[in-house]
Parts: sequence; structure tokens; C-alpha cells
Amino acid sequence: MLALYIILGILLFLFLLTLFNIYVYAEYKDELFLHLKIAFIKIQLVPPKPKKEKPEKKKKEKKKKKKEPDEKEKKKEPNKVWEYVKQKGISGILNIVKRISKLATGVLKDLFSHITLNELTVRINVAGETAEDAAVKYGEVCAVFFPALRLITEIITVKNYDVNVNPDFSDDAKNSAYANVIARIRIIALLKIVIVRAFAILRLLIKAKPKKTKNKKS
Repeated sequence: MLALYIILGILLFLFLLTLFNIYVYAEYKDELFLHLKIAFIKIQLVPPKPKKEKPEKKKKEKKKKKKEPDEKEKKKEPNKVWEYVKQKGISGILNIVKRISKLATGVLKDLFSHITLNELTVRINVAGETAEDAAVKYGEVCAVFFPALRLITEIITVKNYDVNVNPDFSDDAKNSAYANVIARIRIIALLKIVIVRAFAILRLLIKAKPKKTKNKKS
């Protein structure tokens, strides 16, 4: 009975864990700061925490005997990539590449559809050597930034965002950028994506596996 209670306790803990969210805190102001929070655990990703230096242990030098290569090692193994190409052909290779790209696109689409941005704050000041140069650079930044922002807001749910891109025509103007992002995703949604896509990857690997060629005996 004790073992059953332990198993039930572990299952209950895992179930409660799936109800929590994974939070990503990202902030950029001259330097990138990135934190990850899972349930009650907070992990600093960037900049990494300095590791404590361990005292170096004296390594005893041991003389290693050189092993003579076996006859099997001497024989060159056939190129597996070339064997695969010969079996599948170019059309087969292209079909597998197409399946991989479709699978990767599906994974990213599923992942982004479950992500919520609680906060998206971006402030960019664009400067130049002259007022005309600043205006040109401002147009270039807007041409790249706002289509990307539109794509993000179409795929990902954004609850609160404050975005400003401004040209700075003052004499002592400098380029500056600030960003603050808080994103979250449910652990259960992430597990669902992993499980569903894992089966798709497994099927793809089975189909892509080259067949073993039997050596004809003379």
C-alpha cells in the first residue's frame, strides 16, 4: 500500500505541475537579461551565473598501451549517406526534406499559438549623422520592425504592448533601444505539443530509415 500511495503522490504532483505556467522574462537595456520561471523555480539564463572554481586535482599520469587496430576497424565502412541516397533516390530525399520542413513549421505554429505575451514593451530611438540620415535610417528600421511586429501579434496573443520607434534629430543624438518582454505558456500545452509531435517524428524516422542491404554470397 505504501508503494501505491507514493506512486499516487508522484502522479498528483505531476498533474499539479502541469497546471502551472512557464514564464520567460526578457529585458534589454545595453545588455540582455533573460530569466526562466517554472512553477516556483526561477532560473537565470543570461547573463549566466559565475561558476565556483573547484580546486584542481592532481591527475596521475598513466601510460596507455597502444592498441593495435582490429581487422574490422581497418576495413573502411561504406558511406551511409551515399548508400541512403542510392536507396531513396533524389525524389525520396526531397520528399523527406519536405516532410521535415512541414513538421518543423507545424511545431513552431503550435508552440506560438499557445504562447501569451503578458507584456511587450519596445522603445527605439534612431539617430544619424544628419537629419536626412536619421530620417533614412528611421524608414529602414520601420520597414523591418513593424511587419515583424504585425506577424508576432497575428500568431501570438499579446495582452499589453507599448511600442515606440522615433527618429532623433538632435545634434548629440545616439541610437538606443529598450525592450521588456514577459511571455508565458502552460506546461500542459507544451507537453501536448511534445507528445503529439514526437509520434510524427518517430513515423518520419521509421520511413526515412534505409533498408539493410544483404551481401550476396559468391
